[in-house]
Amino acid sequence: MKKLIISMLMIASCFGVANAQLMVDETGKAAIGYEGTETLKSTFSINDVGDNDATMYIRGSIGKGLHITNSLTTTGSAYGIYCHNAGYRAANSYGIYSLAAGISANRRVSVYGTTGTLACDYDYGVAGRLKPSVTTNGAAIYGSTLSNTAFVNITGLYAGYFCGNTYVTGTLTAGSVVTTSDYRLKDNIRPLSSSDGCLGKLMDMNVVEFNYKQREYEVSASDLNAEVEEFKAESAGVDSTTLITMSSLQKSADIKVHMYEEESPIVKNKHYGLIAQELQEIYPDLVIENQDGYLAINYTEIIPLLIRSVQELNAKVEQYENAIVPVYKAQTRTADAEATAIDAIVTTLYQNTPNPFTESTLIRCDVADDVVKADLYIYNMNGEQIAEYSITERGETSVTIDGGSLNAGMYLYALIVDGQVIDTKRMILTR
Repeated sequence: MKKLIISMLMIASCFGVANAQLMVDETGKAAIGYEGTETLKSTFSINDVGDNDATMYIRGSIGKGLHITNSLTTTGSAYGIYCHNAGYRAANSYGIYSLAAGISANRRVSVYGTTGTLACDYDYGVAGRLKPSVTTNGAAIYGSTLSNTAFVNITGLYAGYFCGNTYVTGTLTAGSVVTTSDYRLKDNIRPLSSSDGCLGKLMDMNVVEFNYKQREYEVSASDLNAEVEEFKAESAGVDSTTLITMSSLQKSADIKVHMYEEESPIVKNKHYGLIAQELQEIYPDLVIENQDGYLAINYTEIIPLLIRSVQELNAKVEQYENAIVPVYKAQTRTADAEATAIDAIVTTLYQNTPNPFTESTLIRCDVADDVVKADLYIYNMNGEQIAEYSITERGETSVTIDGGSLNAGMYLYALIVDGQVIDTKRMILTR
């Protein structure tokens, strides 16, 4: 940075002194293009008095406030700007602070990185890295759309951390995708039951095969022309065919370009899914309208509905199987005895209500008449038994759980009949 400032001062002294554009005060602070009388604030500034928090300050009056081109052609690492922020216990410490404050501008960009003029093994437009010495909290790249603050206090270390919606036009590849699902972050928890009709609604979903259409978006001609001119200016030694191709891209009006590459799996491959407008009629909360006006589906939350549908189907199968046995045995009996066997009560454990609960909750169950011993056991999430209730009644019965002696949290309860586990469910106690 010191060499850069010295070099810029030397250049300015050759071209700017005659026009009184270079100003150096008694402390050694220098400014170019500033003709006011206010005390200089930055060590070096351009077109402004500077800022006390900035060693170097530039106020741009054209499209690019600062343009740095690194034309290193030998082997090694080449950086347009390399910044290492080593601020120690500062409330706010910035290696580079950029504010795009243009008025009535078509496009404002605070930091813009572009690369790839000449052949290279690896190109990065913008890169961020947390060094191994960072062991507490932070992110290599941070983005936020929050209107009330620029930053949030991050818990943990992340390569990228984004507060707000994130849009990807291409394929998003990840080793694993997880969704926050801690019950402490949820409210109005209610178990789905057969009365919610998950299985029936699942059968109404129309699964289709389809191809995605190629989509287009506009590119500003001024932006494209600037890119072409920049490429030609930086491309000494590039073959003429490439330069001619780049020149042919220049336009006088905005153009439309494809959002996806022609060979992209997004447009080339077959896809399978649901139609958002159709799903909206069944589960409207699973359909979201994006800011571009198109509808999107929350496929992740369809998974619990699939699980519940399988549970409903399994219950029907078990009920059928339990009914088949007495029917088979009753083939040699009278018709009245057979009907009685078909209508026999099937031992069943139901979800507690209410759930979550704060004071007490009711656990209902059906116990068959031929059951000898039935017990309801309560366990904590470590698998330790904390309570036992003996069920002496047969048919439809219930057990009331008093939460006063329990700590807030999640518990398991199981119905065990004649030494066999009939079912296990979860309940949540809150305060």
